[in-house]
Amino acid sequence: MNFISLLNLSSLSVYIIAIYIIIRRLIEQPSYRGEGSFVLILAIIPCYVSVSNVFEHGYSIDYFDDYEGFFKDLYAMFFLIFLYVHSLKKEQSKRNEQERQIKSDLKLKSKLLTEIHHRVNNNLQIISGLLAMQVESENDIKLTTSLGLIQNRIMAIASVHKIIYESPNLLYVDLNLIFNSILGNLKVTYINEKSNIELHELIEEGLEMDLDRAIPMGLILNELVSNSFRHAFMNRNEGKIEVSLGRIADQFLLIVKDNGGGTENVEMEVKGMGLTLVKNLVKQLRGTIKIENENGMNIEIKFPILNENSIHI
Repeated sequence: MNFISLLNLSSLSVYIIAIYIIIRRLIEQPSYRGEGSFVLILAIIPCYVSVSNVFEHGYSIDYFDDYEGFFKDLYAMFFLIFLYVHSLKKEQSKRNEQERQIKSDLKLKSKLLTEIHHRVNNNLQIISGLLAMQVESENDIKLTTSLGLIQNRIMAIASVHKIIYESPNLLYVDLNLIFNSILGNLKVTYINEKSNIELHELIEEGLEMDLDRAIPMGLILNELVSNSFRHAFMNRNEGKIEVSLGRIADQFLLIVKDNGGGTENVEMEVKGMGLTLVKNLVKQLRGTIKIENENGMNIEIKFPILNENSIHI
């Protein structure tokens, strides 16, 4: 047996060892089977070539030589397929890693945003508590009333922030939760045993608003309803305030009305601090406001459902 035959026998033994190793890895690691199957074929095909060379150069038998060209072409084809599959798997692994990183970054951003809202809410609660202490220490009724209004507005903002950081969706907030929270605080503040004023609310289910406009919406609601409580029923202990929110076409429609005494001059009422704030907030929402003063105050506010400048994460 000449040197070429010995060299091919050595190559054959190497291929057989490689086949054994590949088969063991395919059994132990199922995830490797797709790519590993082609590696196994690429290790088996050269065995035929080595056997063919052993017979041809060692025993002068060239029977297997007729098919050697076919197996070489077959090897080249499977090698190209292997390279293609390997590149696809590498690209898929890279894409999976990028997706994991994106999910991790998004989760981190969500936690940070939630923590920011939580801290803002805590700071607002502290400010509200300080104002409450200041109100108790003052004897000036006008000053304490002004401080109470400021505290009420801060509590409205805090209520929205609390709903935001407790919400699973950090882009949109449920308007029903905001209205229930703010109106609940106003009931506690203004309705007592000596007052027969009723507050009725009708809020359409499933309404959501982007975070950019949630706080202005809460402040508008707080201002309008608290204005009705404070001014509409000056000379009587009973009355009714109605709050409704719904959708009309592509707009939100907020209506706040009461059956109080109203004002003799609507323009003078609009110039007040409360409604001036409301008008500015409505302008911020790109909405319109309509005020009627017959059989009480009736205020209608319309603004777009979609925010063209909404927050994106």
